[in-house]
Amino acid sequence: MFKSKYSTLLTIFLIILIVAIVTIILVLGIKTYKNYQNEKDAKKFESIDYSQTDKDNNKEDKKTDDYGDIEADNIIGNNGTDSNTSEDNKTSSNLPKVTFHKGYPAIGNIEIPKTKASYPILLDTSPQALEIAVGVTYPSSPEINQPGNIVIIGHNYRNGKLFSNNKKLVVGDIIKIKGLDGKTLTYTIYEIFETTPTDTAYMSRKTEGRIEVSLSTCTDDGNNRLVILARVEE
Repeated sequence: MFKSKYSTLLTIFLIILIVAIVTIILVLGIKTYKNYQNEKDAKKFESIDYSQTDKDNNKEDKKTDDYGDIEADNIIGNNGTDSNTSEDNKTSSNLPKVTFHKGYPAIGNIEIPKTKASYPILLDTSPQALEIAVGVTYPSSPEINQPGNIVIIGHNYRNGKLFSNNKKLVVGDIIKIKGLDGKTLTYTIYEIFETTPTDTAYMSRKTEGRIEVSLSTCTDDGNNRLVILARVEE
């Protein structure tokens, strides 16, 4: 009888142990699969293509190690000509002035204090460029901190980098944008919404002379876009 009771207890213990091991394996498997899916979905971020026609010009011969090291001699027109143009080259002076960040043309820097995000604003929105910073998709010749709206896109890698934490922002939070002139303007968020990847209505919206910015990133599931509208308060 004692042996029978001992065998029963041993059997129950083994069953519990097996169930525990299977449960742990399932939990770890599910966690690994979710991490894999998150990484896979993040790679599917599809930005609307408003990229510059000359975005790859001078990548190899015009480089800086860090965005913070901006000097007047580094600021050039988007087509690679000096911003101090002659009378014969007035049209090129209308192009945005740029510096270079790791070989990519940049026109400023964005900082979001609440999420501690701080990145160069690139004119290049190629997959390679958007792995290291954020980029402007609208308008085609953007001017930082000027009347009108510019659209800045960035990846949501769900790891805190780039625009991953934009979902934590609320109306009233601030965004700071610094231009190549060294001037920083503070934008206040006034609207946040989700939309489809093909929706462009918010890009060309009328700002009535206000200085505005739109931040766009993918939602966590990668199916839609989280758009944040902000403006400089008068």
